[in-house]
Amino acid sequence: MHTILLHVTHPEGTAGRIDGFRFLWALYVNGYDSSRHCQPGLKGRRVAEFCTPTALAGVTIRCDRMDRYPFIYVCGVAAGPIAERGARNLHLPLRHAPGEVVEQTTYNGYRFRAEHAALVHVPELPDNFGGLPRAHHRCRNFQFAVAMFGYPSTGSGARVG
Repeated sequence: MHTILLHVTHPEGTAGRIDGFRFLWALYVNGYDSSRHCQPGLKGRRVAEFCTPTALAGVTIRCDRMDRYPFIYVCGVAAGPIAERGARNLHLPLRHAPGEVVEQTTYNGYRFRAEHAALVHVPELPDNFGGLPRAHHRCRNFQFAVAMFGYPSTGSGARVG
């Protein structure tokens, strides 16, 4: 069974609900709808144990559906003024990679550690990509989807598996 272990800690040792994010989620991903961006555009299955009301520091989450989904995307939309969110948001797109470890620290000190995972490189899309509005093509979730699944000329979306 292909499993990624996701663990979040804080340097102050704070266990419990993860603070500082308006939205926080992990989603198994196997495709996307190119007409949408952000989480609604990604196709897959939410990790029930790791979403806004359930995401906890100090707990290890077993993401054990990696044999059915090529990716898991961990995302956090930071709290605070919109102008500051871009630099504070969390984007952690992962693929299963036995023995590898990915670590990332958030703007507010939480340390995300994913075991048996590799970070997926997501290039930025050029301005005016696909004639889409800026908010659509600048969305990191959408950029991930285009990089991993391509951009369908029909606009119908893409899916693997």
